[in-house]
Amino acid sequence: MKLRTAYTIVCEMKSHPNVEITMFNGLFISITPSPTVRVRCQGFMRTVFGAIGAVAMLLASTRPAEAQSPPQPPAGWEFYVSGGWLLPTGAQRASIKRADLTAVVVSYVPRPSFAITSTFEWARSHDLAIAGEPKLDVFICDVGAEARGNQMPLGGAWKVAPFVGIGGGARSYNIPKLPVDPTYNLAAYGSVGGEFSIHRVHLRLEVRDYVSSFKPLAGGAKAATRNDVVVMLGLRFVKKGA
Repeated sequence: MKLRTAYTIVCEMKSHPNVEITMFNGLFISITPSPTVRVRCQGFMRTVFGAIGAVAMLLASTRPAEAQSPPQPPAGWEFYVSGGWLLPTGAQRASIKRADLTAVVVSYVPRPSFAITSTFEWARSHDLAIAGEPKLDVFICDVGAEARGNQMPLGGAWKVAPFVGIGGGARSYNIPKLPVDPTYNLAAYGSVGGEFSIHRVHLRLEVRDYVSSFKPLAGGAKAATRNDVVVMLGLRFVKKGA
């Protein structure tokens, strides 16, 4: 009986270095990686699993940080009743008189840094171009957008949040005691202001610079571009904890 032996040889190949080939009585049985290759494979797998673990730990560590950041407040509405003045400038000072003004301001705030604002204003002026300077009602209706800054402390419990805005709309001039037709004109504005707050009380101060078309109610004068400034101070109360 021939002695059957199994033995292993190591083949050095450029494409497959350190590969163990198991032979049994000259017959090919199997090919297995040598201990050197197995060590390399084990080291590579440890590197892969270590990288996966590091990524998992990083993702897990970011979740608490996200949870700690304060959530954005939901979209909301703001309502102001404002008082102020209509101040003609330039050539407009010869046409209408400085006037007291009442305004209603409604804002939709989808996020703290942005608001869409609608305003209705009524100024009680006088037409200086007509004899007797009759009472002149100026109605202004417009819509605009505001970019709002973060609240800043002023001292004590007072805070202020600045804002800037642009918008446009229409205005009408009407003399109620004279048989003349009202005129209607387009207008645009740029604004700057701030909301001053202490606890639940919020005061809104806004200055608007208007550019509008103006056509005198009496006479046949053509429409011209005019300028005036509106100053408004409004008040609102917010819910406790808002």
